[in-house]
Amino acid sequence: MGILIDDNDPLVQYSPPKGWLREGRPPEFDNTTHASATPGDTATLVFEGTSISVYGTLTPGSEQSRLNFSIDGAVMDSVPAPIVPTTVQNQLFWKSPVLSEAQHTLVVTNDQDLNRTFFLDYFIYITTSTTGKTLLIDDTDASVTYSPGWQSENSTETCLESTRHVSSAAESWAAVSFNGTGISVIGTPSQTEFKVSIVIDGSQPITSQSQIDNQLFNTSNLPAGPHTINITVLEGNLAIDYFFVYDAGSPALATPPTGAPLAGSSKTLPIAAIVGGAIGGLALLILLLAVVLTMRRRRAADVDQSVLEYTDSMTPAPHPWDVKRGSITNMATITNDLDGGRPKNFEKERPASRYIYYDERQ
Repeated sequence: MGILIDDNDPLVQYSPPKGWLREGRPPEFDNTTHASATPGDTATLVFEGTSISVYGTLTPGSEQSRLNFSIDGAVMDSVPAPIVPTTVQNQLFWKSPVLSEAQHTLVVTNDQDLNRTFFLDYFIYITTSTTGKTLLIDDTDASVTYSPGWQSENSTETCLESTRHVSSAAESWAAVSFNGTGISVIGTPSQTEFKVSIVIDGSQPITSQSQIDNQLFNTSNLPAGPHTINITVLEGNLAIDYFFVYDAGSPALATPPTGAPLAGSSKTLPIAAIVGGAIGGLALLILLLAVVLTMRRRRAADVDQSVLEYTDSMTPAPHPWDVKRGSITNMATITNDLDGGRPKNFEKERPASRYIYYDERQ
């Protein structure tokens, strides 16, 4: 994840302090820059991460200017300033190679810049240790999800890292999952004639129709933990440059869903769909109940049939009223009086009768 350090941050140490000129204007970050016209002047930043990039403003110059970059005392590169016809902002001056995840010291040295061609604006370093820091999420970061309707634009001098995402499609949305206590959404300079709906964690939508200093939205009173913000275009053209997450925790694991805005947006589910779903659920419940009752009836019928069946195929099935037509000597002989070749121990082998005999002579 990226951490942005402004040129005016106390973490950046300038030597000598009076040798660096402080200037700045929009669209430079926080409207501040630092430049030196004295060879040997340095700007030092201690950071903990795996890489670092240096951004700033370039101005036209008649003489060749150069900055040297070193990491942990080793000179990494010497970069000459390109010749530009006009002033350009948000230019990448230099990016370090991949470093070990540890504390490092970056030193930027003015090698030759008599006309102050290089103006330091901000530093971005990549780290896995984000707890408690202000986290930068650029518009091109993988943690930002865009619906169809958005276009990515590069080489945009007025935007951070020279990139932005724009959309004029109504109901198009962008979503970010983050871990922290607050978030800011930053657009492009002088953005007007738009209307957006902003939802955090499924809450009621907040409508934004303007921006202050490129800021579309800001909140800093969220409970610490994972959150999701969804920005939906309602009217006009919208451009998103980057996001700031305040008091960041561990990187958010959850990602926003694709294909539809997050819960809490102004969209509502059609009533017909709700009614249809309820009727379908009731019909399914009735069908399941009917299946259960049918199975229970079949099982009961099988039990009754097993009681009536006689396993000796040589003996005719007993007539239910034989008990009144033949002589009875005891309760075990309630059966057909025809022998039918039955074995002598038949009365022990055959199942007990279902009928109870009452002697009418008593």
